[in-house]
Amino acid sequence: MALAAGKKSAQQCYLSSKVDSADNPFLKYYNLSWDNPSLANKQNVYLKQRIEDGASYNEQALYWLGRYNIEQAEDLADIDIVFFIDQLEKVAQQSGEAWMEAEVTFLDALTLMDQREYALAQVKLESVKLNAEHLGYQLLLARSLKWLANIDVERSNYNDALDRYQEAYEIFSSRSDNQQLARLLSNIASVYINMEEWETASHYSQRAFEWYGRSGINNAYIESILHINAGVIDKYLGNERQRKFHVDKALKLSAKTRSVRIKTIALINLSAYYLDHGDEPAAMTAAEQCLAMARRHGGKNGISVANCHESLSEAFYSSERTEQALYYAKLALSVYESNRIQHRMIYVYELLAKIYESGDDYQQALHYFKKYSELGRSYLFDIRRKELFDMQERYDTHVKEKEIQLLKAENALTSSRLAERKASENMLKLGTALIIILLYWLYRRYSMLNKDKQVLEQSNAQLETQSNKDPLTTLHNRRFLERWLKNMPVIDYRHGGLVVVIDIDHFKKFNDDYGHNVGDEVLVEMAKRLKAVVRQRDVVVRWGGEEFIMIVSCRESESERVLQRIKQQISTADFSLSCGDYSVTVSMGAIFTKSATQLCQEWVSLLLKADRALYQVKASGRNNYKLETSYQLSTSSTAT
Repeated sequence: MALAAGKKSAQQCYLSSKVDSADNPFLKYYNLSWDNPSLANKQNVYLKQRIEDGASYNEQALYWLGRYNIEQAEDLADIDIVFFIDQLEKVAQQSGEAWMEAEVTFLDALTLMDQREYALAQVKLESVKLNAEHLGYQLLLARSLKWLANIDVERSNYNDALDRYQEAYEIFSSRSDNQQLARLLSNIASVYINMEEWETASHYSQRAFEWYGRSGINNAYIESILHINAGVIDKYLGNERQRKFHVDKALKLSAKTRSVRIKTIALINLSAYYLDHGDEPAAMTAAEQCLAMARRHGGKNGISVANCHESLSEAFYSSERTEQALYYAKLALSVYESNRIQHRMIYVYELLAKIYESGDDYQQALHYFKKYSELGRSYLFDIRRKELFDMQERYDTHVKEKEIQLLKAENALTSSRLAERKASENMLKLGTALIIILLYWLYRRYSMLNKDKQVLEQSNAQLETQSNKDPLTTLHNRRFLERWLKNMPVIDYRHGGLVVVIDIDHFKKFNDDYGHNVGDEVLVEMAKRLKAVVRQRDVVVRWGGEEFIMIVSCRESESERVLQRIKQQISTADFSLSCGDYSVTVSMGAIFTKSATQLCQEWVSLLLKADRALYQVKASGRNNYKLETSYQLSTSSTAT
């Protein structure tokens, strides 16, 4: 974003209505914190004094948002960045301003993203998106769309990611938010990196640098992301000189930021560069630094730690230390398989095949090479097939519409010419023959088009069914639930509904002790038992991993009985698995809502409360349930 005097910031479109004037020093400070955090930091003492002398709630909120942006990008103060979120939350509670509450939720989601806690981050970002749409806060809406797309990329949902990026891009472009455009273009480049479309990825990466360079931005956080992606692209395009430049810049810039995720990725890329150039000791050092940092700050699900384990495994493999290489590769694979991160699973399968081959264990090498080949082929094929199918479908529909119009025009023209030549008997006969031939041809073409249409409709119906089903358990999935909530049968829930979040206790132990095949058996049997306990109008969804969600139509007085019935259905009989019979228990968090309308409109809040109850059960020993008190409709005021 250009810093020339007089240019109106994109953020002012909404926030300028919250302060006294467009030249308000707190608003200027907040805008500058995006583009040039170091320069904005020089105003901290002056504005802090202004707050102590008596600033409005909106001015205080802009100050703490600016402090957050500065510390995220520059890491200048010896304070946990959560401190700034807490200060903003206090101001939001005191003022009751809806836009501040939405910003607090957004920053909470970014903290979860940095810890790779994508499921919880998505719930919060969906809530922010709804609130931003309601408030008309377009820049916050676009930021939430961008981060939701980032989650789609992590889950390999590239079509959904590109759709969200496109929607965010249009908002950022219309408001000339250049620093967000630079970040967004780099994120789009990451989509094509994962799809191994290197030339396209390079195109978007270069555009990101162009936006960043010509806009006068000086933000270490943003610039480090741009250099990380550019370094990966240069590796696969063979631009080693440029690659080293980007790797070094990313490492230097990431060290200034608060983001553990960016710091660990920069170290992983540095380790990979050293390995590619035969410097195993330097590669090992970078990977060990990555692991130490990830263990301290990498989040609960272990994805950051797994990334560093993968990097260490590569270093040990390059140093011909097979046992250590196998150890760290299997640690990484366990986490990737638990979280279904397919593009990393593919890479580690190939790495394990190479390690076993170097140790002359050809049977294991063949085993992992087959897994690499099968998953890799289906993964890349499915991604490209989905994109090509969508493109082909749109193209075919357009072409066939044109063909039908052309046929109608030809038919009308032929009929007109035949009418003009009615006087001639020979021409009439010829015209009649031509009409017959044309009608037959039209009928054949119409039949072919109709057949194509039926095939396309059947294919679409099959894709619709597949997109709404979990392939392992055959339960409905998250996408089905989102659509169901929009078109739910209100009459079935006229007495209210019970929202239940279910988590299998100690599920990771089955995967670790007996392998993921046994873990899949547990999930399949759990799905059967959950389906057996509900009626046809109730909803059972596999939310992800070992988590399930049930929505049960019942009265509030029946809630406890429903939860006891679910618990009994699961724990009464052991699960018959291929490794033997085992007792399986679950932890459940639930909340009752009296209104079908509320169930649809305030779904995110209901889910968060049920999820919080679940974690309380897990913290108190598992194998139990907790029913939250009945949820009341929100009455908090919102700013316009």
